[in-house]
Amino acid sequence: MKKRIIFYFVILSIIIASSNRALWAAQPQIAVLLYHHVLPAKDSQAYANNGFVVSRESFASQMEYLYENGYHTITSEELRSFLYDKKPLPPKSVMITFDDGYMSNYMFAYPILKQYGFHAVVFAITGNIQNTDQDYHPDKLDMLSWLQIAASSDVFEYGSHTNALHNIKNGKTDFVSATLDEAQADLQLSQKRIFNKEIFAYPSGQYDAQLVDMLKNNGVDLAFTVNRGYVNAGSNPLLLNRVTVYASFDLATFGSVAACQYVYD
Repeated sequence: MKKRIIFYFVILSIIIASSNRALWAAQPQIAVLLYHHVLPAKDSQAYANNGFVVSRESFASQMEYLYENGYHTITSEELRSFLYDKKPLPPKSVMITFDDGYMSNYMFAYPILKQYGFHAVVFAITGNIQNTDQDYHPDKLDMLSWLQIAASSDVFEYGSHTNALHNIKNGKTDFVSATLDEAQADLQLSQKRIFNKEIFAYPSGQYDAQLVDMLKNNGVDLAFTVNRGYVNAGSNPLLLNRVTVYASFDLATFGSVAACQYVYD
């Protein structure tokens, strides 16, 4: 009798585990959108050949599309619960991220996001954050100030994009080229300067196994690459895919990305 009970218990455990795996597999994919610089079309002549610079007008149309089609913009905490606790996300969830920490995020993206009640994440190079507000120069890459970060915290949460290891030399970022001790010291300094210490975006998406482990050992539990693709419940939380939104995207392409239906060539 005891053996039979144990047998039934094992079978039941297998069924439950299989059901959980099936449930997790059925969770929808989510697009993590990646932006960099947002400028009014009239001010973007200097970046005519830079696909990473999205016009304010296009960004406004994209956010209106998300709003009109019932999309929910998630926080890092919602994504964390989805990945670690297998907590379902609301229908039509999407995540909006910005890399580098340009002042244009505050000047032009922030008001549009606020208008629709949206949430987004900025991964800032913390060593470039300015102590005072800067004048606007459309032909230069003006950076956020601490005052602008504080003023936009109702919409943006801020994570690290390193403190000072973002530059590229000979095809490699300073973050990858640095010794592990140097990379860790830079991360720890950046974490001291930024509120959300648990989220990180790899500069230019470059990483190696040692750096991934170092982030984990320093409390980072969500780290974002620029690897093309979507995020699902089985994704590695320290190697999360994102979809770059390029200046060339029309609204139909953007809609397919948000719906996780865009297929790369």
